[in-house]
Amino acid sequence: MDWLDAGSLGASAWGLGVAHPPGEPGWLAPARLAQLLPVGDLAFRLNLFSAAALAACAWPLLALTRAVGAPDLRSGAVVVGLALLGFGARMQGQRAEVYALTALLLLGALAVAVIAAGRRGSAATGGLLGLAVGVHPLLAAVATPGLLVARWRRGRGTRDVLPLAAFGAAAFAVYAWLPVRASVVPARSWGVPDSPGRFLDVLLGRGFARNFGGGDLVANGLLVLERYAVAGAVAAVLLAGVGWLARREAPPSDDPSSARGAYLAALPLWVGGNALTILSQNKVFPTNPDVLGYLLVGTAAVAPLAGLGLSWLREHGPGSRLERLAPVLGLVAMLAVALQAVDGFAADRSDNHLARRFAADQARSLPPGALLLVSGNDSAFLWWWLQRVERRRPDLTVVPRVLLGHPHEELRLRSSLERVGVPWSPALREQPLPLLAAATTPAFLEIRDPELSERGRSLSPHGLVWAVGSAPEPTHLTALRARTLERLSAAVTDDEAVLVGALLRSTSGGPR
Repeated sequence: MDWLDAGSLGASAWGLGVAHPPGEPGWLAPARLAQLLPVGDLAFRLNLFSAAALAACAWPLLALTRAVGAPDLRSGAVVVGLALLGFGARMQGQRAEVYALTALLLLGALAVAVIAAGRRGSAATGGLLGLAVGVHPLLAAVATPGLLVARWRRGRGTRDVLPLAAFGAAAFAVYAWLPVRASVVPARSWGVPDSPGRFLDVLLGRGFARNFGGGDLVANGLLVLERYAVAGAVAAVLLAGVGWLARREAPPSDDPSSARGAYLAALPLWVGGNALTILSQNKVFPTNPDVLGYLLVGTAAVAPLAGLGLSWLREHGPGSRLERLAPVLGLVAMLAVALQAVDGFAADRSDNHLARRFAADQARSLPPGALLLVSGNDSAFLWWWLQRVERRRPDLTVVPRVLLGHPHEELRLRSSLERVGVPWSPALREQPLPLLAAATTPAFLEIRDPELSERGRSLSPHGLVWAVGSAPEPTHLTALRARTLERLSAAVTDDEAVLVGALLRSTSGGPR
């Protein structure tokens, strides 16, 4: 089980609840089916689901490559390699996340919009787009202008509007999952979206609004440009540009109604919209897996341009100077992909249970019936997985500090906290120690920087958490902490090290 949102998504699928905004109903349903496969453990099955979705992206990419004028299989194979071996794709194919499925649905919608003419093409485009909205509404929304332009070029004008809208709305109906599940399992439905207002809160992710609008636009813009370039977009454009300028024969028709014309018209809107969603975010950094997920959707659609270049280069015959340059150009493209693949190496899952083992080690340090206040989403989501899916340590009351303002957590925890003498209060989020000190059951927490001053007065190390009280740490828990920190420092990748550092800090032999 991975860090980040994997625990939340996997546990929500297992319990048929509602995941964190925007709810992801279009991902939860097939993920729950994947969990029924008799292969490996449940976490592995979800990773396998992501890998299958990513591999299936080869079909729309091959179809787009053929449509824009590179019909031979060799060009198509190179394009798929560009798209799926680079672009940060490897990470999205090896973790329980929504981006591989989002890429499959949106690239499929683009391929249908570009290739298929008439109402059937519009209906299929609308259906795939509606399903994509059920997985990731924001990425689907910014892809919509490009899809509409492609359909306008390839379709029959206003006569295609009705089937596109009808099938899109029918696919979007997957969002009925949210109020239905919220009425059945409210304590496992993020935001309890059983009313129009709370439904919109979850759908629009209003609770996460602070993730947008606060980023450094210049720094984010440079990062987006660098990622697009390294991901192979520049290599693809260069290949296509060289082939275009050096061709001896006229290229296939660029009539606006042709598949190539529809693709070239849609592409700027697709890439531009994708980039704009990243520019405004305040959590943009080079190894952010979510940013790489956004970039996968944006840059994979550019890959078919490389097929144009490769196809045109081969038109010039065995003696052509350009053909002698083709290996060099191919080497440049491979280098670009290799550089991007460095990010993929950060997705190594040779120690796939690292995150789960961290939470399991926390569990080993807690006595029966204890109260645990966790300070970050990573720990909270890992505990969701351990308790809801693996049924481990059901005796513990785990309180996610960062989720205290959400109604589903209040439904789940208010009565449990009151039974042990701790009131449900916003003070648990920022000033938990006075409230936890009054608990009638052993209380523990992951501390934050402002609480470090409480060490030695009301806190003492207790394995991978801190005890509210002054009881000395047992020797076996000191050893457990040392082993866990050693394992984490040896096994985590660079991006995960940042996350682990946010959970643990060695302070006088004790973690944070």
